[in-house]
Amino acid sequence: MTILPEILGCYQSEKREKMGGQGGSGRGFVQRIDWLAMKLGPARIVIFPLDEKHLPMPLQKIVTPEEFLRHFVPAPLLYSERIAPAALVLGRLLRDVGPSLDHKTLPPPEQALFMVILAALAAAGRPDTGEDALAVLQGSAGAATAEGQKLAINAFGISLRKSGDFDGAANYYRKALELSPDDERLMFNLARTLYEKGDPAGCRELLQKAVAAAPDFAEAKAFLRYLARHAKPAGVEDFPDITI
Repeated sequence: MTILPEILGCYQSEKREKMGGQGGSGRGFVQRIDWLAMKLGPARIVIFPLDEKHLPMPLQKIVTPEEFLRHFVPAPLLYSERIAPAALVLGRLLRDVGPSLDHKTLPPPEQALFMVILAALAAAGRPDTGEDALAVLQGSAGAATAEGQKLAINAFGISLRKSGDFDGAANYYRKALELSPDDERLMFNLARTLYEKGDPAGCRELLQKAVAAAPDFAEAKAFLRYLARHAKPAGVEDFPDITI
């Protein structure tokens, strides 16, 4: 049985390039590409590049979850500002009009999203029908909200930290904090990661902010007491990641 694609949100990749010069004398620059990501079951993620108007193009690349976490950083505000409104409108149209909806009559944002959803369905081995496209949007409704984006990014951050990619985990938590700057649980998870990166001062600062935001946050208070007693990293596993 095939699984419906699930929209994960927008992500960004970076690629270092070199322009001009010979013998390594050219100037380096970073090429950033924005993507819309969809999950195709537990082992595959399909990504679609966004054009200059931040609309998804029906050019696809399939990567493993491990590749995805190594090379892509969340862009949650891009999704909530550009893709989520189109998802809401497209879902309403598919619900009201049904499978007979002609994609050629749709405005550009909804048309672009519809086409990549159909491409993701084809990649997943599902019939490309209006019913399935609507089911994808309904099943991915959480991604259209700041809370849903935050949950997904936090989960990815925990996975990165557990794999030892502390820089990647820290980047994910910081992106989640863009959506929810006062979330004490995200602050705690970022603080824990900074501690393992060897930054106890940054860890302490975030824990203090977490306690200021949530005075009854027992785990953050315990971690602060631990920092006061230990100068070297030891026993940090006593402080598990906070699931949102």
